[in-house]
Amino acid sequence: MESLLKFLRKIHFLLIFIVLETISLIYVIGSDVERSSVFFTSANNVAGFFYDIAWNYIGYFHLRDENEHLTNELAKLKNQSQMAFIVDTAKFVTSPDTTCKYRFISAQVLKNSTNRTNNFITLNVGENHGVRPDMGVVSTTGAVGVVVAVSKNYSLAISILNQKIGLSAKLKNNNFYGSLIWPGENYQMAVLTEIPNHIELHEGDTVVTSGYSAIFPEGIQVATIKSFKKNSDDNFYSIDVKLSTDLKNLSNVFVIENKMQQEQKELENQADKFIQ
Repeated sequence: MESLLKFLRKIHFLLIFIVLETISLIYVIGSDVERSSVFFTSANNVAGFFYDIAWNYIGYFHLRDENEHLTNELAKLKNQSQMAFIVDTAKFVTSPDTTCKYRFISAQVLKNSTNRTNNFITLNVGENHGVRPDMGVVSTTGAVGVVVAVSKNYSLAISILNQKIGLSAKLKNNNFYGSLIWPGENYQMAVLTEIPNHIELHEGDTVVTSGYSAIFPEGIQVATIKSFKKNSDDNFYSIDVKLSTDLKNLSNVFVIENKMQQEQKELENQADKFIQ
């Protein structure tokens, strides 16, 4: 205690100066509206500068965590399906890698809707980043949508909360496939159609992408079964599923490039020759 008093005695002139300067500053600012405005505007600018720095760092590390999460999830998926992929976290087009069938391009959501009949998502990546129409969009928790239009630096994706899209999906435990469709009501719920009613279902069963389209790899989680019943007028189930991704809480996503997509499409288009 004696040491503290000695220290305060040494700096008491400095303390008195700081107190008097503070009182003077308060008096000057408070006595003039224009000066008050200038002062607080400057203070807000300084605070905003540091806030932007902090926000950028937080966003960076948050995105890095999501990238690591997705990488881990894809590693599990690769072990299950033996597919080849590469995660591009830099958002720049990389040199071709013939050993990788899929490339995942990190992106941020700029605009997203969930309260319309047909919802869309705007992303901050476009042609300059290697994004093209008919690429899938996923989050760390599941499928999100499909890219339908691109500009140089932006892209527009049709959300799975859109009645104009039908996602090819299957039951993870038995591989029976159908179409996942959004009825246009609850943003957390969808329906899985075309599942025959002779198979056994359970609440909580996982629904994943089928891999039958050239957009999504097989095995990306989409939803879980909430409830089901057998239809009386056909041989299929009526299945309500809860979507794996909360579309209201969407900030960072990944666009999937299937490097073999064009080749697959060209081959499948030749099927029309055999139908005619």
